Amino acid sequence: MLAETQRPSSTQRRFPRTGPRIEFVAAGVGFTALLVTEFMHFLLVPDLGRRWERLLAESVSAATVALLTAMLMKAVQRHRAATLLRLQVISEMNQHVRTALTEISVTVESIENQQCIQKISENVDHIEWALREILLRPSPNSETAHHRNWPGKKERKNT
Repeated sequence: MLAETQRPSSTQRRFPRTGPRIEFVAAGVGFTALLVTEFMHFLLVPDLGRRWERLLAESVSAATVALLTAMLMKAVQRHRAATLLRLQVISEMNQHVRTALTEISVTVESIENQQCIQKISENVDHIEWALREILLRPSPNSETAHHRNWPGKKERKNT
């Protein structure tokens, strides 16, 4: 029991905490913004205002850039983690549904009623098509393509 509480979950191993790295990168971006701004002032307008006032204003600007960079990086990290979680759920659901369909297909062979066998087989094919074509779709379809019928529907009767 104690070993389970100390062991990181699979989600923690997959998404390591990268907070210090984000802050380090954001601080680097802010410092770079400060250096670039100061260098541009040195080249273009070296006598612009008092040096300490200019440095204070540039430091505030650089801190703002660093903060915005950190916020953007954290938002991207959260989006990435959510996307990876969704992909994991899709993969697990796909496996569970396919396992159940395999068992249904094997069980169908013991049924005597041909009409039931045909209906179950058509629906198993429909689910397999949906898992293959819709669930694992690489890119979003347009709204009209979303309502497209599966290939086997033409053969089925609406009852």
